[in-house]
Amino acid sequence: MVPQEDRLKGWRLPGKPPWYLWAAVGLLVLGSIFLSLGHMLEPKSRSQAPRSPDQGEGQNQESELFTFARALETELQTILEQVEGAGKVKVSVSLSSTPLKQYATNTRATRRSTEEKDKSGVSRVTTETNEDGQLVLARTSTVQGEEPVVVRESKPQIQGVIVVAEGGNDPLVRSRLTEAVQTLWGLAPHQVQVLPMRK
Repeated sequence: MVPQEDRLKGWRLPGKPPWYLWAAVGLLVLGSIFLSLGHMLEPKSRSQAPRSPDQGEGQNQESELFTFARALETELQTILEQVEGAGKVKVSVSLSSTPLKQYATNTRATRRSTEEKDKSGVSRVTTETNEDGQLVLARTSTVQGEEPVVVRESKPQIQGVIVVAEGGNDPLVRSRLTEAVQTLWGLAPHQVQVLPMRK
């Protein structure tokens, strides 16, 4: 038998490892650094992920509200510039809520009654009612092809109006402009502010 000390001599590592071992260790270290950097940058790419449909719908409502406010501003500016002494006018309208739409639906209701009698002659009537509603769609010339039919639409509430006019220094003109806005939209005096335009 070979003594145990002689067997262990064959398993000893050489004094200096060869170059390819150093290269392998270096590649492992570089690979782990690149992997950790990739994980650190990953949350940023997640934050730029596609938005959910709910977010898209919220943005659509905001853009609709913005468009409606701009239309009101243009209409009011055109009217107020006709007031004597007003001169050039700029208008800003603040809205408090989005327009609410009520869509047309086809509703189908089914009712089924069942009468049961037990052995003692007592009868019992069970009525089951099912309602099924389906949105009414109309063909349009847009890309989507069909859109829901709107039965009623409530306009958004106007929160406040600011009017900047060249003739805003004149108390009479300021009073006329304030009354015009209040009458047009039924606003309270504190919801309308008329200011003079900077020269």
